[in-house]
Amino acid sequence: MEGKHLKAKANSKVTPEKKDKKSKNKFTIGDFVPWLHEKTGAHFKNRGARTECVIDIAHVEPGCFAALYVLPSTDGLAVFELTDHFPSEDAAWQALEARADHYPPLIFEEWAGQQYLTDKNARVEKLDLI
Repeated sequence: MEGKHLKAKANSKVTPEKKDKKSKNKFTIGDFVPWLHEKTGAHFKNRGARTECVIDIAHVEPGCFAALYVLPSTDGLAVFELTDHFPSEDAAWQALEARADHYPPLIFEEWAGQQYLTDKNARVEKLDLI
């Protein structure tokens, strides 16, 4: 079943810094979609309450894509980032559809402070282990 594609508002001024956990104005899916699109150019599909995202992470791993989904929760917007990276956008969408393994969910504000997907200066350095 194909999900609805969401369009991001390019001029959104909402940032995670403007909303905090104690605020009644928690970061929502309506805030998340334009924020992540502006930062990464991510593509989105809406599948009911679950919003799925695929992000080109060539700045970290050339030729790779990351996938995640978000769900509203009583504590705020929960982010579920898949554990693998994928060789194509189609492979990332298929992994989301197959409900592939993900890291433990984090509330958006915590995830935003730890993630590397929006950091265009992030680089991966391979280490040779002997």
